[in-house]
Amino acid sequence: MARKGWVIAVLLTLGLIGWEVGLLWLLSGGFGPPAEALISRLAWDAALLLPVGLAAVGCAHWLSRRGGQTRTTVEQAATLSLCFLLLLVPVATGRGLVQRQLARTPPPAAPEGQPVSATAQDVGDEGRFLCAAVAPDVSDTPEELSLAEAAWAGVRDALVLQVPVFPLGLLLLRRRSRPAASGARAVASPLALLIMLGASCVWESDGGRPAAGVSGLPGNETGCAPGARMRTYAVAAVAVDIPLNPHGDHVPQGLMYLLEEDLPVLQERKHVPEPLVLRANAGECLVLRFTNRLATEPAALRIEGLRATVRGAGQEGGFVPGTSVPPGQSLTYVLALPEAPEVEGAYLLHDSADGGGREARGLFGALLVEPAGSVYRSAATGEPLRNGSGWEALIDVPTGQDFREMALLYHAMGPPEVADVRSARGEPLPLQDEMAGPFRPGAFGLNYRSQPYFERDEAEEDEEDARPAAPKRVAPPLQLRSYLGEPIKLRVVHAGNAEFHVHHLHGWRRGQRATQAPTSGFEAPHLLSPGSSLTLTNAGAGDFPTAAGDFVVHCHMPNHSAGGEQFTWRVFDAPQPHLAPLPGSPGTAD
Repeated sequence: MARKGWVIAVLLTLGLIGWEVGLLWLLSGGFGPPAEALISRLAWDAALLLPVGLAAVGCAHWLSRRGGQTRTTVEQAATLSLCFLLLLVPVATGRGLVQRQLARTPPPAAPEGQPVSATAQDVGDEGRFLCAAVAPDVSDTPEELSLAEAAWAGVRDALVLQVPVFPLGLLLLRRRSRPAASGARAVASPLALLIMLGASCVWESDGGRPAAGVSGLPGNETGCAPGARMRTYAVAAVAVDIPLNPHGDHVPQGLMYLLEEDLPVLQERKHVPEPLVLRANAGECLVLRFTNRLATEPAALRIEGLRATVRGAGQEGGFVPGTSVPPGQSLTYVLALPEAPEVEGAYLLHDSADGGGREARGLFGALLVEPAGSVYRSAATGEPLRNGSGWEALIDVPTGQDFREMALLYHAMGPPEVADVRSARGEPLPLQDEMAGPFRPGAFGLNYRSQPYFERDEAEEDEEDARPAAPKRVAPPLQLRSYLGEPIKLRVVHAGNAEFHVHHLHGWRRGQRATQAPTSGFEAPHLLSPGSSLTLTNAGAGDFPTAAGDFVVHCHMPNHSAGGEQFTWRVFDAPQPHLAPLPGSPGTAD
């Protein structure tokens, strides 16, 4: 009997696991949790059900012998089912209490910028058996769970899981007692009964997918669809003195968006500010938690071109996305990015609530939407990007051609009477009057860099006693770098201020002009209106670059190049330190 009991218990456990999977699929309309989450939950269920099944078989056998008479197969199956139910109730109750206790411990936060499932390691928030999806889970109730409530939850789960025990027992016992019976006939009737009885627990469900909680964010703050590929960023608005170039020119009252995890580095003055450039893939659910960390000023986060749902305290009182929030307040923006390839591109993040004043001081950034399934690597090392941010990266795509990506954000600090751009000695940079009228050098930039061309005071450059006593923070020149023959995508963004910009890449090397006009839109001038963006690629034959060397990237608007918007693009034909290559480029050569 021991061997036969083990066989019946194992087969009964497998049947119940199949019932759980089938019921979960039926209730969720075909939606299934991640395989790793489902397998781990089923393994725990099997570890609990097998001992219960063994004990139920022993109980049924003992009751049959105690009666002193031979019982029919139906009676044996009914006895087995009753024993199983009586044993399952305390097990289900105990598991519910344990799972509720574990649920009180908040899950670890998701890695910043890394994609995770919105239902990662989660099967609809049920803490006991998968069959608990038919009714609200007690773990959702905030108050303490009484013993009676826990017992009732255990009875409910046990009853749901009990449904297939009788037909399964009838099938197993009949096959053992009548081996010559037709296999099809022996299986068909219990399966039909199984389906009919299963419908009795389905009617309580509304058929909706279970709500998903997300690690690292309070409650159901994410709003992502269950099973969605989710990527989270915690963004802050902070005040910072923005260095513009090696001369020490800077914006003393600068503002910027920053990842919360980078705030300590910025405060230690070990980080040269760069505009915040985030990445997400088409089809993902993007969660941006924005916090205003300015001391006294309000701040806003507006996302141009994408619809977002606002969650958190700021949605109270008719809050409109993009308007300012006071210091210390946070909002969570949820963006369900479409899966269509057309969504790929650059989208401006900016503060436009005060007429562009904070934006002109640096409060802007960009969101780059990549092809679905893309993986981001560091442009310097080739290693995976820690948090998916940065103005340059290598993008590996599942299908098609990998590419080098660079985000260029054109911006202006405002008209001459407003732009507060100062020298290393703290003096406003002098007004210039050329071509289109007066302008202030350093008031036009690209990615928080400005290289104005004007005759500087020699004392500022040569006299050590003219420099400030405290060491000033300077910024290295902005330089775009790539290898000859690499596929490149330029994400060009207008940072939203009132000035128009004209992005232009000269298809000639310094000191050597081309003998023919540009062959593609990659090298042609492109007008950028406030808040707009575009993506330029060099996919065509004969596109830039056709030779190694230094090329010029600048703005064609009058005074903008002289005011700071002129930079170098250096193209290499041999491996370089701190510049990871794409496969097949000259940088991969020995």
